[in-house]
Amino acid sequence: MSILSLHHGDRGVHGDTPALHQVRDFVADWLEATPAAILLRPVGAFLIEWAKATPAAILFQSLHR
Repeated sequence: MSILSLHHGDRGVHGDTPALHQVRDFVADWLEATPAAILLRPVGAFLIEWAKATPAAILFQSLHR
């Protein structure tokens, strides 16, 4: 499964013409092939884990329990 699934989950959206689907699919496929898209998953995972390890997040989690 790709990281950026901009065009796979919205089939059958009302008001879109078939010509726009081709343009949107091309742009989404191009973005998925860029080096930035390849790096999104590990960088995103790192940022999520980093945010969970901040003192504010730890305090919020302990108060929320």
